[in-house]
Amino acid sequence: MTPKYTALVDSSVLSGYKEGHIECQDLLYKAIDREIDIVISPLTIAKIWSDPGFDRKSEIGYLGLLEFISVSKIDTDIATKTGHYLRQYSANTEIDLEVANIISICDISGYPIVTNNKVLYEGISDDTITCEQALQKLN
Repeated sequence: MTPKYTALVDSSVLSGYKEGHIECQDLLYKAIDREIDIVISPLTIAKIWSDPGFDRKSEIGYLGLLEFISVSKIDTDIATKTGHYLRQYSANTEIDLEVANIISICDISGYPIVTNNKVLYEGISDDTITCEQALQKLN
């Protein structure tokens, strides 16, 4: 089955999946069923793994999920654009390395950003949607 749609998710979606948010779970189940192609930044993986509450059970769960998710490569264009966004939005303490990298990947790839925290991307990325909105695009 060819996926109908490709989107990049941030760590808020993966955390939502673990915390039991139905829309996050449904979206990632659709990735497992190959109805949607989910892409993540390698820095999203680092952010999840760095969480103080991360344990062996979390690791096993996420490693299983990562089998069904594409990890974006970081090349020179993405790395330099990430640095540009970090510099441009340095006054906004919410814009961390993961967020700057996600915005860069989406700028270059054209993928929408799927997040549980749309406020984070306001004024920076126009193509930001929630899990619920991504699910609606599949129907």
